[in-house]
Amino acid sequence: MTIRIEAMRLIPGRGDPIDSGVVVLEDTTIAYAGAAGDAPETPNAEVVSTDTVMPGLWDCHGHFMGVRGASIDEISTIRPQVGAMRVTADARAVLHAGFTSVREVGGLGVFLGQAIDEGYVEGPTVYGSGGALSMTAGHGDFHAMDLDAARHLSARYFGEDDIVDGPDQARAGVRRMLRLGARVIKIHASGGVMSQIDDPHLPQFSPEELAAIVDEATRMERVVAAHCHGKRGMMAAIEAGVKTIEHGTYMDEEVADAMKENDVILVPTRYILDFLTREGDRRGMPEYAKKKLAATAEYHSNGIALAVDKGVKIALGTDIWSTGLWGTNGRELLLLTEVGLTPLQAIEAGTAMGPETLGPQAPKAGQLREGWDADVITVAGNPLDDISILSDPANVTAVFKGGRRVK
Repeated sequence: MTIRIEAMRLIPGRGDPIDSGVVVLEDTTIAYAGAAGDAPETPNAEVVSTDTVMPGLWDCHGHFMGVRGASIDEISTIRPQVGAMRVTADARAVLHAGFTSVREVGGLGVFLGQAIDEGYVEGPTVYGSGGALSMTAGHGDFHAMDLDAARHLSARYFGEDDIVDGPDQARAGVRRMLRLGARVIKIHASGGVMSQIDDPHLPQFSPEELAAIVDEATRMERVVAAHCHGKRGMMAAIEAGVKTIEHGTYMDEEVADAMKENDVILVPTRYILDFLTREGDRRGMPEYAKKKLAATAEYHSNGIALAVDKGVKIALGTDIWSTGLWGTNGRELLLLTEVGLTPLQAIEAGTAMGPETLGPQAPKAGQLREGWDADVITVAGNPLDDISILSDPANVTAVFKGGRRVK
């Protein structure tokens, strides 16, 4: 089947926009993307007219967990089967918001992705990590319960135990995630906000543990995504060879320079700090998390602005974990412009940069290029003039995933 999209402007994902553009989809791939004057004739094509055509968006940091409030501890009170049912609705919502791909870094994503690939659930392509590897007492541990119960909870909800100590266990943890079908390996390399007793400033995992994780992941052609707030955790993760730093709260010039030198991508997740600041109290955010959030919010804004100014690569990620928020992911684009990206740069962060966060697992997606995957959206209005229009799913007028129109 041939689909011809005629647009007032074509935003390719990387590079300058094109006035009066055409994208031709042939089955699952893009057959042409460029100026209307150079477009091939397509007499039998279905024609779609729109204001803007652009690649499908990527959320490179999300969690399909099926919890409903602002506390991840909720997974201890619900059955994983219920969470799994809830995330099927989240998957459809985010796809209809224009996000054709999600890098899911801790949750039910590997299982959801399989159901989507099999055609039983409507949703984006999901590149899941399984669980997120944590040391004992780390950000991924459940500090309020005994350790055996915490391990059991992780295995029950995410599919495998993700608490590891020492290089051998760390390597085995990677293999357990691969056994689930992980396309990316997620680790907690510093403390976090939504965990009870650890400190966001302090590093987690020893250099030997980090080296074992990265070595095992690299050997199996996966990259490592590292949750990091504090500088020491970021520097240790970069030195170990991770591909992405998630959050990057206490960024400084030394960290930014190291990220540039080692081609490490920053996934800032501005969305979740904005959401928790506005809604956390009403949604049941724990008291310990409120205190940590208050201490980190200002530093995060300044740190990300510094990274942008230094030219660190930025990829869009929201850190949404609560069911019902999926579909509002486009707000991250607006929030990225508030820390220094132009609308065009923010769109690149949400399209072309997405596959780069997967290394060898990356598909040919995120750009409107001949021969690449036909993941394409059309938009009412001009997001280069008003990036906030992508915050409203109603402005995403059509979504094509693999060349098939799903909205």
